[in-house]
Amino acid sequence: MSLADEVSKFKAWAARHAPPGRRGGEWELNCDGLDDLRRAAEAALADTPVAAWTGETIGDLLYAIARDNECELIIEAAARSPEQLLALADAALEKGEPDARWQIASRLGEATIGTAEVEARLLRFADDPDEYVSRMALLALGRLRSPHAEAVAERAWLSGREYQRIAALHVLKAVNSNLLARRLDEAIRDGREHLVMNARE
Repeated sequence: MSLADEVSKFKAWAARHAPPGRRGGEWELNCDGLDDLRRAAEAALADTPVAAWTGETIGDLLYAIARDNECELIIEAAARSPEQLLALADAALEKGEPDARWQIASRLGEATIGTAEVEARLLRFADDPDEYVSRMALLALGRLRSPHAEAVAERAWLSGREYQRIAALHVLKAVNSNLLARRLDEAIRDGREHLVMNARE
């Protein structure tokens, strides 16, 4: 079956068994067709050059990546090709679901591509309205030791959100920032359990 066919089958299953509003946790894993969707997406990545991707192909790939958010096998396959990863990143920034965007942002932090190309996209993902997407982009900037990482970490810290602050601490440590000691003290005073635990570690 083609990727388009497998996406259609999965959407039909989701409409019957997991309509929006009743999707919780790892709902995609309940679909017997997830493995077929994954195989079709991996075949499309292997067999179709980026230059031949249509709008439908890109939409189907992003949909499949989002559904595979627990195992991340599709994005792992895509990340083997810098050209595919960048093309998916550009598409996801325009129309991808959060469950596709965070996976792509995270993989960009491991990519062996030109730093400027990756950073430009990660900075956009760091502005994502979805908290988890922006956090994964921040952590990716830290793994790359980007010169932008400290400023993005500071913005995350100043948001006051616990998990943004946790990510900020990890990034400030990764880039050996002079701000780390002050933020660690503030984390302890903040008092929230997970933030304090990360600061102590």
